[in-house]
Amino acid sequence: MKKFFAVIMFALMLTTTARAAEFEMVEYSAQVKLQWLAAAGIPEAQKFLKLINRPVFFNAENLNDFERMELTNSLYQNLNYAAAMEFVRGKNYKNVFDLACSLSPRAMILGDEGRNVIVGELQTVCLLGDWCLEEFGSKKAIKNVEYNSFWLQDRAGMMASADKFKGEICIIEQGVMIYLADDVRAKMYDNIRDVLKKHGGCLITSDFCQKEYFTAAAAALYGEAEAPKLYAQTKAMYEKVFGDKIDDESLQSEQEALEFLKAHGLHAVKYPLFTVAPKLNVFSRLTPAQIQKVNELSTRNYLWVITAL
Repeated sequence: MKKFFAVIMFALMLTTTARAAEFEMVEYSAQVKLQWLAAAGIPEAQKFLKLINRPVFFNAENLNDFERMELTNSLYQNLNYAAAMEFVRGKNYKNVFDLACSLSPRAMILGDEGRNVIVGELQTVCLLGDWCLEEFGSKKAIKNVEYNSFWLQDRAGMMASADKFKGEICIIEQGVMIYLADDVRAKMYDNIRDVLKKHGGCLITSDFCQKEYFTAAAAALYGEAEAPKLYAQTKAMYEKVFGDKIDDESLQSEQEALEFLKAHGLHAVKYPLFTVAPKLNVFSRLTPAQIQKVNELSTRNYLWVITAL
């Protein structure tokens, strides 16, 4: 463990102060997502969180309305986590490119199924991911999963990773767009278009109209009246992590999102999150009435499947 953290510190020392701060912010975000997935009951996320052995960021002592906030975010992350895997399995994609999805504990599962998975992230997250993979990944997962370091706006880095795949690629991107500046977001989608044009396949995301989707998840647990409050609290929480305001207005209307994608040479079709009622890990924490509401939510068209024109 000491050797691992020495590697992390050395990597940070090689960066400028500004870049080190950005790495730190991304690493914090990765840990928060892990916290919610672990709280949802996902074993791989629990193993990741235990292995990195750091205190959780948020708890009942430092976050108001913690119990409802934790459950809402755990549900939201569990929905995204499970919906992406159902899509990959349903279409039987052999190649999965998980972009900016933190440590991506689902990579362990998909890799163990014999799928080739590359997680594209920043350097410190990749170092953490490599370490976790070596510590508890199965032989198949260790063989099939790889963490590659590049920036989302780095076309050469993204394409070099994509070129390691043979055949069509399912790109997964969830939970990053609202944190990006307009120019970075635009460049990322240009790069994704180029990858899809060269290799075929699709991008799946739930980031477009994300505000509506998250609020619907909160409403499934605590009702329509409480949902906007839980969304606002979650936004404030992440702004604290990132130390900056989050842009949750851009690309939140379906028409605006479709026009954005078309301008970048992409086409989108919306699908239900699940084809059948899901069996989510977080269900063990929900009441029967809440589970029924979540099952209703799972049939709504919040999954965007995006292809190159």
